[in-house]
Amino acid sequence: MANRLTLSPKLSKAVEQARAGAREAGELLEPPAAPPQSPLSPEVRAVLAEWKASGDFDRALAEVIADDPDLASQ
Repeated sequence: MANRLTLSPKLSKAVEQARAGAREAGELLEPPAAPPQSPLSPEVRAVLAEWKASGDFDRALAEVIADDPDLASQ
């Protein structure tokens, strides 16, 4: 985890007031309730990681793009 800065009480109060004002104005979104999670199982993620690490994914991607160059920009 990143190091946390210690703010002076005065600055900390100002930051909290600014956050509250931004939240009330709809300019500050609440953080998501839970971190995003992959719908893929650990086994599937491992297979995909191996595919990418082997270079086969990049070769397959290059082949698809060679067949349809417009896909490269999508």
